[in-house]
Amino acid sequence: MAVKYIDVTASSTLFAPAVRAFGDIAIIGRGGFGTAESPPTDFTSPSAAADTYPAGSTTLAADAATGATAVTVPVNVPTATTVRIGTGTASEVRKVTKSAAAGADFTLTVDPALERNHAAGDPVTQESPNDLVRAIGAAFNQSPPPTRVWGVQVDFAGPDWDAALLKTEKLDVQIVVLANTPLNQANAETVGKLATHVSTIEGDGKERIGVAMLDGSLSADDAVELNTGAVQKERMVLVAHRSPDDVAAATAGVIAGYRPHISLLLKPISIAMTQTFSDSEIDKYNKRLINWITSPVLLPGQALYLGEGYTADSSHNKKYIDIVRTLDDVNFRIKAALIQAIGNLRISRVGLRAVATLVESVLSPLVAQEVIDRFTVVIPLLTLLDKDPADLSAAEAKEIKDARSARQADMTIEVVYAGAIHRLAVQLVFTG
Repeated sequence: MAVKYIDVTASSTLFAPAVRAFGDIAIIGRGGFGTAESPPTDFTSPSAAADTYPAGSTTLAADAATGATAVTVPVNVPTATTVRIGTGTASEVRKVTKSAAAGADFTLTVDPALERNHAAGDPVTQESPNDLVRAIGAAFNQSPPPTRVWGVQVDFAGPDWDAALLKTEKLDVQIVVLANTPLNQANAETVGKLATHVSTIEGDGKERIGVAMLDGSLSADDAVELNTGAVQKERMVLVAHRSPDDVAAATAGVIAGYRPHISLLLKPISIAMTQTFSDSEIDKYNKRLINWITSPVLLPGQALYLGEGYTADSSHNKKYIDIVRTLDDVNFRIKAALIQAIGNLRISRVGLRAVATLVESVLSPLVAQEVIDRFTVVIPLLTLLDKDPADLSAAEAKEIKDARSARQADMTIEVVYAGAIHRLAVQLVFTG
């Protein structure tokens, strides 16, 4: 073997900054009736969610005779749930029209009346999908669909929304939804918890938004009054609809399918909705920053689209949700790139120029992709370090010394964001 005076072994330690999807979703809600809370679980398909959150089941607490329109069970079953009473060919499928507490049990009014006798102990199983499965399915049913959806199941009888939101804090998600929880007077406090959660959660890369649907049975006048208090946040998206589906989860699926800077305006949404809003109703929603579902006649196919892309609060100049999401995304990208500078680069001309270069490496591609229009990076300390040390004033020299002692340097990044066109004013003039 030849003698080597200098032995060099080459290696590569390329840094790969963290990346994330356009938007992963966390959906918090009830599973089948009688089920307890469970740890968060992630899904890449709706079928997996159906296997994880099975239908609810219980038994008859008392005999039910032929012709009866009510049965007694030990657990609460929500109104409009479809249940199967009995087994095999002797079973009957009925819809629960009312549920009322009866001592330790619950009396369920069913429609139509029973056609067979059923003894106490006969099974009562849920036939219709539960809230969590329906919501996850609605999110995945959009095109393009989300990449990943987390399910967070709460206790059916006594849901602890605070505990569920606390679990969600630990998840790497950007969108949070409460399954089958329309915004109305009864649910205002619960939806307010969601708004507070997405507005106050702390931690690098954990910025997120919340999506809530309005109660479809409310008039436009009553619905717009609900955009107030804890719900009125720039990180909340409110949607008005007339659909039996979980529109909040569907809207979250639409948002997650597009890059953050893409406006939600006139993006298709896959839900069942046969009756659209009148012009006067849309005008009321538009004034109160509530999005609506529409079907413009200028777009072929009579499909349904999101009528706007508002946040629930515009007081901080973030009227559109793509502004919030783009800020979060750029924020995350810059932090992911700069993390390699922490503990390695020094407060010197070379070190701070390297910091500026890292920021430029993130923002320049976004300019090329027309995500942002332009940007400026300013590091005040670098201006001082570029000067001849002999020309520094005593105050400037002290500023450099203090920055090095504190091991901290300030940087300002100004980004110009050109939003999508939402309105066009056209003057069409015919002359002869």
